[in-house]
Amino acid sequence: MEFQPPSVSQVEQIIVQLYESIDPHFQKSAQEYIQNLQKQQYAWDLAPQLLASQSVNSQFIGAHIFQVKLSRDWNTLPLDRKKWVRTELLGWIVRLSNGSNIVVTKLCLALTAYALQAVPDIWSNFIPDFFEMLHSGVIAAQNEGQTLFFELPLLEFLTVVPEEVLRADLIGERKAKVHQELTNSIPRVFSTLRSLLSEYCGNPERDIILKQKCLRCLQSWILYGVTFDSLFLLIDNVINLFSHESTNDAATEVLVEFISQPRITSYQNTVCEKMLGCMTSDWAKAQMVNDADESLPKNLCRLMTTFGENFYNYIAKHFLRQDVIVYMEMMLMFAGYPGYFGQDQEISEMPLQFWYLLQEPLFDPDIIPVNNIDNDTVNGEDAVTSTLHITPDESRKIREMSLVVFRRLVEILRSKIQYPPDVEWAEWTKDVKEQFKIYRRNVGDTVMNSYFVLRDQMLAFFVDLAITQLNSPGRDPSQWQDLESTLFCIKYIAEAVDHNESVYLPRLFGAEVYGMLPLQGHVRLRNTALSLIGSYADWFKSHPQYILSALNYLIPALSDAELALSAATSFKEVCDACRDSLVGGIDNLVNMYMVVGPHIQPREKQKVIESIADVIQALSPDKMLQPLLVVTNDIMQAMREAVLRGKQNPPQYRDAIITQLEYLTCCCRGIQPPDEKVIILDDDDYELRNEGSFFDPSSVGLVNTLLEITSSIAEIWYHDSEVIEYLCKFLSIGIRTNSTILSIPFEMIVPLIQISFQRGHHSYWLDTAAKVVTIHGSNNNYGTALRDMLAALTSTTIQHVRCQADMEQYPDIVNSYFSVLTKYLQKCPLLLYTLPSDMFRSILTFSVAGLGLQERLALKSAVTFMGEFIGQNYKEEQFAKGVENVMMAYGLEIMRELLLGIGGRLPRSFVPSLATVLHKITGRYIEASREWLNILLSQENFPSPHVDQYTKQNFAKAILSTRALQRFKDLVIEFSIKCRDLEDSAYGRT
Repeated sequence: MEFQPPSVSQVEQIIVQLYESIDPHFQKSAQEYIQNLQKQQYAWDLAPQLLASQSVNSQFIGAHIFQVKLSRDWNTLPLDRKKWVRTELLGWIVRLSNGSNIVVTKLCLALTAYALQAVPDIWSNFIPDFFEMLHSGVIAAQNEGQTLFFELPLLEFLTVVPEEVLRADLIGERKAKVHQELTNSIPRVFSTLRSLLSEYCGNPERDIILKQKCLRCLQSWILYGVTFDSLFLLIDNVINLFSHESTNDAATEVLVEFISQPRITSYQNTVCEKMLGCMTSDWAKAQMVNDADESLPKNLCRLMTTFGENFYNYIAKHFLRQDVIVYMEMMLMFAGYPGYFGQDQEISEMPLQFWYLLQEPLFDPDIIPVNNIDNDTVNGEDAVTSTLHITPDESRKIREMSLVVFRRLVEILRSKIQYPPDVEWAEWTKDVKEQFKIYRRNVGDTVMNSYFVLRDQMLAFFVDLAITQLNSPGRDPSQWQDLESTLFCIKYIAEAVDHNESVYLPRLFGAEVYGMLPLQGHVRLRNTALSLIGSYADWFKSHPQYILSALNYLIPALSDAELALSAATSFKEVCDACRDSLVGGIDNLVNMYMVVGPHIQPREKQKVIESIADVIQALSPDKMLQPLLVVTNDIMQAMREAVLRGKQNPPQYRDAIITQLEYLTCCCRGIQPPDEKVIILDDDDYELRNEGSFFDPSSVGLVNTLLEITSSIAEIWYHDSEVIEYLCKFLSIGIRTNSTILSIPFEMIVPLIQISFQRGHHSYWLDTAAKVVTIHGSNNNYGTALRDMLAALTSTTIQHVRCQADMEQYPDIVNSYFSVLTKYLQKCPLLLYTLPSDMFRSILTFSVAGLGLQERLALKSAVTFMGEFIGQNYKEEQFAKGVENVMMAYGLEIMRELLLGIGGRLPRSFVPSLATVLHKITGRYIEASREWLNILLSQENFPSPHVDQYTKQNFAKAILSTRALQRFKDLVIEFSIKCRDLEDSAYGRT
């Protein structure tokens, strides 16, 4: 029975269902129907029937069908039908030129798709031809009594052509021909645009639409990359339209694109003069604040900011010119745009990047020698300024003017980041509050960059301002916002301030500011004051006489829930940076902790414990134990009690155990030297490393207590993944530390890992084992214990994860187990081959199965291990032979899994990693690889039904003939794409 195409009315019913149904299932089925319809041959004839409909939606689908068919099924059309399609599209563009814009746009996209296929054989000179055909069509329609205007469809076509050409994946002769078509058409296109931009038809509404369309078209050609010689003919027209509200948006887009082009450098002086004249005109200045329409000042600010970001060097060199001075005044006004950012306006943030960029040339002596300009001179004239045609006197004036401008800038920015009154703040939405906080941080960055221009002047200004604010007569304690914003700015410049500064910061941290700050007051003010101290931790290191007063301000806030986080963070930063200065007062710090510690919340208490441990670390080894025992005593006691009671009721005491484990981990982390990294105990430096480690016999009791407690936790909460996670985190930190005080010795931690993993199958035990191998794997004295640990972990893993389905169910265990195996290969590979033969075969079988996993994390670690295994470097002939025997036994299966993954079973993102492993195999075992590839690729539908035997043979030949890794990867990726039958989407833009 012959299949009958659907009628137009049936298709239109589906289109109604697509656009008007509120049922998503109906919409999805309608969309799938239309997508399938577009693939049919009869869709060519259906498209014009839909375009003849009175429904805009039907017309749009008809135009879209043409676009899709032209992109996808061009080769199915005979020559006469190809010419028919062009005639149809041109005819419909004319007939519908007064209709819906979206339909005309879609028809122009379809005609562009046609042109890109038809050049150069069927339709050369397609842009001039379109001019003539469109004009002839409009004349013919007008002769029949229709009133049509050709300008709008012409502009639409001229807009989409350069955009689609940039988007199209053209190659070879066609690419060159298409670009030549556009290049040849530029004079006519720009002549048309210039006429339309200059002329007025007498119909104001139509004039506005035409001007907007012209500007949109011009923007498209700018993005395409027309020469600036052509653009200069139009730029004055655009600048003129910028000052009209109706075309301001479109003109702004064109000007922004125009001045953002990197090719503009050669025309910099002319462009800058024109743009400065536009942006500093009386009309522009009148738009600085427009209560009726914020889009006008926003457009102006965006244009001025883009100009500044592209021409900041020009601005710096011409800092004294009148139009530049006006420009700077306007930019300062935008920085201080009225209203709170986020709540009232979104303009004041826009110029921030400009101010960052501007300080660079002003600060850079190679551009403007503003520092020591009287010193480095040549024949009485500065060498650099002479090159830039800037006299020493001009340099001095630029420097003076820049100080004035940036001084005003920081004054403005400080005022802009003031919080609103509490009542007003409470009315803001959560999103607006967050937006304002982000704005404050961005302003803080700008203030810090401004420091490089002002330097000591900025510190002087802010410190004096803080003193003035604190000492204002009759100051209302509830008015905290101004002082907070001042301290906020001082905090943000900390990174730039010299650590040896000795004039203004002593006043800040001395009696004049911090000595006057109220211990009680608004939370935001106090939090900023607290965090400011931490920002200057390195300065305190150089000025230890101020550390005590800083700590005295921080410590009382530790027990205040609203201030504790800022206080604890700063306390940590000061203790970490100033540990050497604080060792003499370690007893006072420990006593303080004993008093304040019970009143601090757990999160902040962790920071305090680590802070004190930082200072303890700076003590000589023989003096570390006693204060450490004092700090850890209450932790140990709490853990003992939780363990004792947890035996009867584990869930009730799990949180207590986790909290204490976190405290212990922080303490352990703190006693590590600040520059310590993971310790690799190689054979050559093992004895030396141990000589450097301090062992206090009195710490044996502490270590034994730790082992007892950790063993009990592992036994009682063996089923609780979160408890085990925190326990293993503590053990891992202990493994890394140089001190033996809070570390479980190797001889004790290895059996703890083995027994605990057998009891509860948590991946964290495997991760801890990997840390042990990383630290101790190169020590031959531990070979037997490490081999036994690997055997135990392997036995438990394989018993628990018996098949590939189990591997998918427990990806964390699989991932961590492969990580352990990889560490063994990297640190002590020979131990892997000393395992019992059946266990070794089980590992390889497990590894091959891992190459087929769908879970990404586990798959990644399996591929990594296989790559390490195949890529091992052999120093001993016997070892090399053993590895080769293994590969001869398992190579075919490994390659099968790799090819299946490449062929489509695994995500495309893994293909490069699989290719790397395959590259190692074919490089080391070339003849065996040739045989394996022949066996596997000769199988029907392997690795995919989408590749034929010829393609597979070419693939095998290509990868075996290249050893360049990148070329190898490219070949594998190309083969993978063919296996997956991937096609680029042919759907045009809507």
